[in-house]
Amino acid sequence: MQTASLALKLGSCTALLLFSVTATLFAEASKSSDGKYSYNTFTIPFSVEACKLVVSSLLLASDHVRARYASPSSVGKYTVNMHFAVRKFILYAVPAFCYFISNNCMFYIIRDLGPSTFQVTNNLKILTTGVLLRIFLGRKLSWLKWKALMILAIGSMVTQLKATVSDAGQQETPPSSGNGTALAYIIVSVNAFAAGAGGVFSEKLLKSKDEDKKSAESIHWQNMQLYVFGAVFGLLSLHTNQIEVSNGIFAGFNTFAYATVATLTICGLLVSFILKYIDNVAKCFVVALSMICVAFLDAAVKHEAFSLQLVLGILLTCIALEQYNLSD
Repeated sequence: MQTASLALKLGSCTALLLFSVTATLFAEASKSSDGKYSYNTFTIPFSVEACKLVVSSLLLASDHVRARYASPSSVGKYTVNMHFAVRKFILYAVPAFCYFISNNCMFYIIRDLGPSTFQVTNNLKILTTGVLLRIFLGRKLSWLKWKALMILAIGSMVTQLKATVSDAGQQETPPSSGNGTALAYIIVSVNAFAAGAGGVFSEKLLKSKDEDKKSAESIHWQNMQLYVFGAVFGLLSLHTNQIEVSNGIFAGFNTFAYATVATLTICGLLVSFILKYIDNVAKCFVVALSMICVAFLDAAVKHEAFSLQLVLGILLTCIALEQYNLSD
């Protein structure tokens, strides 16, 4: 498959939105009754990378089988284009390392600034993605598109803001957010850059041509090379954070934890498809929409009135989506 139809592109974005929301809900449901995770959360990234590697390998093998037994008239349709080059293989370590840095930054940001601050500042990666697309892919965005991305980032941040004033007008104590040291905010910047760079470098590699410069490589073959390094860095995370393995790295996992791994695996494969056949900006919009959907569902399940922040976030995201797509 060298190109993707409009229906397939829209379908992949819709599926990513659905599974992103589902993964978040499963992760929340996997907590124990005291609101904490009964398992070590660093096991999740490694498990997801390992699962994506296995699934990509099976899909590649399936393509080879179809190509081998295809009828003469369908040989071209099922041709699996793959080429191994040491230099290019090593390049896949770059986005994997960026994601490794981002995942570990998340832990320190939540520890020092709190989860709410992380959710808000994590949206800075929308803007760093736009900058890095210009630097590394030479993709120049118009001023209207830049404004759309800024509106999207602001809308996503607004959605994650928590009210600090109660209905009685009394100032509420904000949730604990650590010391807010200068180092913590430096890590926030590193996280935004690393997350954006990981996506941009992945897109660059996924869209690269084979040695003959005529056709794109199999996405499953490209994913395998990326996920090999993802699994290696996942293991490094387990070692760095001194995970206790005597009882198994899946100690404390429940059904929802395994479901989280499964849905995040599907999300990762869909992201690769979107980066190869669409672009990083489409992924940013889907991620922003998934955050809004989660906030919307959370309010609905708790039978709470939709907050002003949520309404404003939805409006700003819709405006950004319309402006970005109508600015061509």
